Amino acid sequence: MFPALRHHGAGLLRLWKVRPLQTAPLTRRLLHAERQQHRGLIKVEGTEAADFLQGLVTNDMGHLEGQAAGMYCLLLNRQGRVLHDTIMYRRGPGTFLLECDAVRASQLERHLRMHRVRRRLAVDDITKDLSVWCVFDPEPDLTQLLPVDPESLYMNPHVEAGTALPLEGNPGDVLVIQDPRMRQLGHRLVVPAATASLRRLMPMVEEEKGEGFRVLRYMLGVGEGSEELPPTKCLPLEANCDYLHGISFHKGCYVGQELTARTFHTGVVRKRLLPLIFSEDASAVSPDATVVNEQGKAVGKVRACLGHYGLGLLRVEECLSAKSLTVEDHKVQTFRPPWWPLQASKTKLNQ
Repeated sequence: MFPALRHHGAGLLRLWKVRPLQTAPLTRRLLHAERQQHRGLIKVEGTEAADFLQGLVTNDMGHLEGQAAGMYCLLLNRQGRVLHDTIMYRRGPGTFLLECDAVRASQLERHLRMHRVRRRLAVDDITKDLSVWCVFDPEPDLTQLLPVDPESLYMNPHVEAGTALPLEGNPGDVLVIQDPRMRQLGHRLVVPAATASLRRLMPMVEEEKGEGFRVLRYMLGVGEGSEELPPTKCLPLEANCDYLHGISFHKGCYVGQELTARTFHTGVVRKRLLPLIFSEDASAVSPDATVVNEQGKAVGKVRACLGHYGLGLLRVEECLSAKSLTVEDHKVQTFRPPWWPLQASKTKLNQ
C-alpha cells in the first residue's frame, strides 16, 4: 500500500519509496551521462532563420538573440495540436539546431521546408553528423524543486543563459546548454556523432547506456517525444509546455497560436501530464491503458511506463482527489509536481 499523498514536501519524499532519492548536495555525487539515441537534429540556417522560426514555434526567438543558447518550444498544426517537441540551440548567427524525436526527424524537416516558401534558408537533417547527450544528477535535490512564479512564467518565459558545466580539454564545436525545461534535468550537449564517450570532456562523469534519464523525467513528470506527446493528439498546455518555459503568450502570431491563447485566457485545462508511480513493475502496461479511480470511472490514459515509473494524461482534480487509482490491475498513484507554479489570479495575469 502507498502512504497518504500530499502535493509536495515530505509527502513527495514518502511517495518515492520505490527508489528513495537522496538530498545531498549535487557536488557530492557523480553526474551521469547518457547518449540520447532517440533524439535527432535538424539545422535551419540563413539570414531569415530567426524570423522564419518565430512564426512556427510556441516560444519567442528573441530569447536566442540575447545570451541564451537554447530554449524549449513546440511546433503545432493549425488546430493547435502538437506536431513536434523541440529543444532549440543557437549555433551561431542565423544558425539554429532543432532537437526532436529521431523517428520524426524527417517529418520535421519536411514541415519546415513546406513553410519555407521562397526564403533563403537551408533546412537539413544532421542527425548522422551530430548527437545529443544529457548530463544529469539521477537523484536530484528535492529541496530545490520550488514552484515557479506564474506571472514571470507566463508573461516572459525564463530561459537559462549560463551553462555552469565545466569541460576539460578542447571542447571544440561542442554545444552545451542547461536544460531549458527545468534545472533538475541537467545539461544537454551536442557533440560529433562519432563521440562514443564524454570522458575526454568530463573525466569524472559516470556513463550509462540504460534509461536513467527517462526514469528521471518520469519521476519529475516531464514528457518528451512522439510516444509521450502523440502528434496531432496532444495539446501544448496538456503537455505542461507552459509550465516548462516553452510558450510565450506575448510574442505574437505563430501556427496554432489561436487555440493555445484562447485556452489559456478563457479555458480550463482539465487534463495534464502527471507522474505515475506503480506499486510494482509496470513495464508491460499497454500504451493508452485507462487509469481508473475507486469508483470505476476512467480518469485518464497512460502515456508511457518504465519499471515503477510512468507518465499519464490525467484529469488533474479527479486524480489528485481519488482515494485509489488502478491501471490494468496495477495500483498506481500520482501527485501534483512541486515544480508546478503556484496558482494566481487569471485577471491579474491578463492585465
